[in-house]
Amino acid sequence: MLFISSYSIVDGAFISNFVGTDALASINILMPVMSLLSGIGFMFSTGGSAYVANLLGKGEPENARRSFSLILLVVSVISLIFTVAGFVFADPLVELLGAGEALESSALEYAYGFLPFVLFLVIQFVMTQFLIVAGRPGMSLFVSVAGGLANIFLDYLLIVVFDMGLTGAAIASGTGSLVPSIVGIVFFLNKDRELRITRPSKDMNAIVSTCTNGISEMAGELSGGITILCYNQVMMNYLGPDGVSAITILSYVQFLALAAIIGYSNGIAPVMSYDHGSGDKEGMNKVFRFSLKFVAALSIAAFVIMELFCQQITGFFAESSDSVMDITVYGARIFSFGFLLMGLNVYGSSLFTSLSNGPVSALISLFRSLVLLAPLIIALPAMFGIDSVWLAVPLTELISSFVVVYFILRYSGRYGYMKPVGSSG
Repeated sequence: MLFISSYSIVDGAFISNFVGTDALASINILMPVMSLLSGIGFMFSTGGSAYVANLLGKGEPENARRSFSLILLVVSVISLIFTVAGFVFADPLVELLGAGEALESSALEYAYGFLPFVLFLVIQFVMTQFLIVAGRPGMSLFVSVAGGLANIFLDYLLIVVFDMGLTGAAIASGTGSLVPSIVGIVFFLNKDRELRITRPSKDMNAIVSTCTNGISEMAGELSGGITILCYNQVMMNYLGPDGVSAITILSYVQFLALAAIIGYSNGIAPVMSYDHGSGDKEGMNKVFRFSLKFVAALSIAAFVIMELFCQQITGFFAESSDSVMDITVYGARIFSFGFLLMGLNVYGSSLFTSLSNGPVSALISLFRSLVLLAPLIIALPAMFGIDSVWLAVPLTELISSFVVVYFILRYSGRYGYMKPVGSSG
């Protein structure tokens, strides 16, 4: 997840420094659409991996293989539909997202460059997650690293050397997602693997269960796209393109912190799903306790790093623009307090996905993004001025943490993940 997130972050650094901060803002205009596509990938990867890992835990490998193949087929068809729709409706979509005359042409340039890679953007999530289910977490990491390095190299080559601007950035990003997709497909085509691509199941219950279980991740990503849209509109109205560039930079930093937390949560989810399927409550308890400690450590580290090094991090993206630097550094010192509880809230949602309780997981995600964050982004500046917009994330995470703790305690008896290690029964 860290290397997948590096695709857009590296793009942002190269674009802001070699194309301009307005070009960086134009990419953020497209982020709601990218969130939708990532949400589809997350839904099928997390929901599908929980479903398939549960089948493996129950000792049904053939059913697991055919369900996995059906999931891969369905997600491929959906991705191709989005690709075609993107080419047909790109112009009105960019206008609808609020690009305006200043950002419209550059947003379209990036969109047309990336559209051929939509299939691979989505499939990479499925491949990296199912490699973990197949018992190959090391390979999952390796292909993600390879994709990230390919992205970085092509960013330099296409943007700096060949001066291809946003088109080059889009191609570099797309190629970064191509690597894990292709390697994963080749791996799962091997007939000697227990989990492999085979004749797809005709039982659509696998898809219904996958989507129901993974809907929280879809909702989380889609809600994230909606909040970015709200941020873009508010920043454009109050501060113009510089404000959009500032929130883009902070979104990249948040994206990196979230990537670490989501990457761990998604990586440990198949283990929890397997233990749940096999009835190993002691194993579930060990995973749960370690996970709480680990995500807490990640959250604190993200907060400390941002507080100590926000000037340097911002300079990585916007050293050439004093205005963008000032806005971002001021906002970062307030915004970063949200990192402290973000790990608990993200893991809480992922926990219920791994236990095949999609509705609770979706409720947590929707409450954070749509019920709290999006309205706060709009309401706080209207009531207290633009400086208050940076409080939206910390307030959202604080309130959400109470909801997450409530659900964890409420369902602990049903699932047994808080059962004392070594106890009987």
